[in-house]
Amino acid sequence: MRLLHGSNVEIVTPNLKKCQSRNDFGRGFYLTSQWQRAYLMAKRRASRDGGEPVVTPFLFYPTKAQEHGLKVKEFKGFSAEWSIFIILNRTDETFTHDYDIVIGPVADAFVDKEIERHKQKYGPRYLDTEALLDFAEHVSQFGSKYVQYCFCTKEALKELIKE
Repeated sequence: MRLLHGSNVEIVTPNLKKCQSRNDFGRGFYLTSQWQRAYLMAKRRASRDGGEPVVTPFLFYPTKAQEHGLKVKEFKGFSAEWSIFIILNRTDETFTHDYDIVIGPVADAFVDKEIERHKQKYGPRYLDTEALLDFAEHVSQFGSKYVQYCFCTKEALKELIKE
């Protein structure tokens, strides 16, 4: 499968040390299969950090990753499980997970405001299942036609082949 990374520079070798934390699926190298999304991210990075938008293609073979024993988590849409994962990755600096690769819907920048709204609405119960289902239903109305692939470990990055 062909995956794309949008940035302000061509990525020859992904480096986790250069990746930001507190993103949807935590620190990792994020890609998508959709060119439009990759280009949007490239434009965003270039406008923030300078340079020109660059979309770098990689090949990824999911079955090989499984054969190599990588731990992959896939969220098949908005759910309570997806919600708590997003909320904890974005707000809890002590939260970590042990997945090599995480796949699922993009929450995007709007979700930070929605997390605050959610916490205010539910108070200390904001991580209860009912509250998380409400959060997932609420953010799903914004529609995420984009799926992201987050490569979280050095072992996972080895599965990417620069095209």
